[in-house]
Amino acid sequence: MYETFSYRQKQLSKTAADVFTYDDLPAKLRVQAARLWSDTLNELFGGYPVPDSTFWSFHKLITTELGVYELGFYDKKKGSDITSYFISTDFDEALDILEMMFFGLSHLARSQGNSGQGEVSRRAVEIAVGELNRRFLQHGVGYSFVLGEKAQIIRMDNEHLHRDVVLPALMLLSEQGFDGANDEYRKAHKHYKDGNEKECLNECLKAFESTMKTICERKKWSYQKTDTAKTLIDTCLKNNLLPAFMQSHLGAVRSALESAIPTVRNKMGGHGQGPATTTVPPFYAVYLLHETAATIVFLVDAFKALP
Repeated sequence: MYETFSYRQKQLSKTAADVFTYDDLPAKLRVQAARLWSDTLNELFGGYPVPDSTFWSFHKLITTELGVYELGFYDKKKGSDITSYFISTDFDEALDILEMMFFGLSHLARSQGNSGQGEVSRRAVEIAVGELNRRFLQHGVGYSFVLGEKAQIIRMDNEHLHRDVVLPALMLLSEQGFDGANDEYRKAHKHYKDGNEKECLNECLKAFESTMKTICERKKWSYQKTDTAKTLIDTCLKNNLLPAFMQSHLGAVRSALESAIPTVRNKMGGHGQGPATTTVPPFYAVYLLHETAATIVFLVDAFKALP
């Protein structure tokens, strides 16, 4: 990615007060993203003209999800209506379109199977997603696109935690067959992005429990489908999920696992709220997203290390 003079000067003048923005997609970023998905789409078809049916499928997906009939009076065959609408619409719709376009690119690449062109296409999408995420960072926009079975945009409140905790958790869940936990953890991010903090807490706990249930299932450890987090933790520790030389740490690990995720969720969003409305502060949701990711990485790594 080429860094312009004006961009370099802005970087030099940045202060510690600078933070990510979560409610704006700058005009330059929109143009760069639209050009990126256009170039990538051409690569997916090996230099041949992109079929009209492909543009129509994108158009149908976007208009259906946005609840509109048309995106403008432009050439739908070449996708210019999508680009023009994306450039001019409000933030929420623009972010939705951006996610749907890159989801569509990912789906197209995956649909090409294991052919030579399929491998080239998947690599092209990976490169494009990397470029998109660098553009997000360049413009200080706090979102990131994550590839996988359910490719999506997630909110990124802390760059280092996102890179070092959240992404490894998503990769582990996707690679190791923890489909239920993967789906629930991604839903937690979506709820947080949509401002639904209570639902975010619930999905965090579900992902945490599903991870342990999957470990129990694959190791053939006895457990019940209705087991709660506390019971599942007991089962995992009883079956030596941790190496023997770490036995002295079991008490502390158990305490951390029981108190970090389940307790906060139960107090803030897991049960009836009574006559008064319970408000879940956004920082609780941020904390649990990161805590859940770190705990999932710990559990899956421990599972992988078992004989």
